[in-house]
Amino acid sequence: MSRRPLWMVALPLAGAAAALWGSTRLDWGTATTPRFGAALALVALAGFAGAVAVGGWVKRVVGAVLGLAGVLAGVAALTTGGAGPGRWLALLGAVLLVVAGAAVIRLTARLPTLGSRYQPVNARRTSGDTNRDMWDGLSHGEDPTVSHPAENPGDER
Repeated sequence: MSRRPLWMVALPLAGAAAALWGSTRLDWGTATTPRFGAALALVALAGFAGAVAVGGWVKRVVGAVLGLAGVLAGVAALTTGGAGPGRWLALLGAVLLVVAGAAVIRLTARLPTLGSRYQPVNARRTSGDTNRDMWDGLSHGEDPTVSHPAENPGDER
């Protein structure tokens, strides 16, 4: 599997975290500098961990949370007064966070998942329907008349 999709998520998240954290260190052109950037920078970093740690629909939820956090960061940056460089850097971080969230949702199936390396290549999932599972087993070359030692430990044929 190509590692390219992982970098397509990691770079925008790292950029969003850096931009949002950096926006708290710059002038916003107001009397006080908003501090939401530091918290959202941590959300971006945690989002990368979540995008790699989980799989399936949970990974899509992580992407949606990242996108929502980006939208909230953008709204907060736009509604806060001032025109200093901190505001524009926060807007850049918000856009990168939305892009990263969309990339996680779009690339869910292609992104690596922790622990997937240790799954057997020939592992099959069961559907819960015994007839269907038997026919799928036949398609994979399994003989239903031969008992497996793992299923019947006392049965030695």
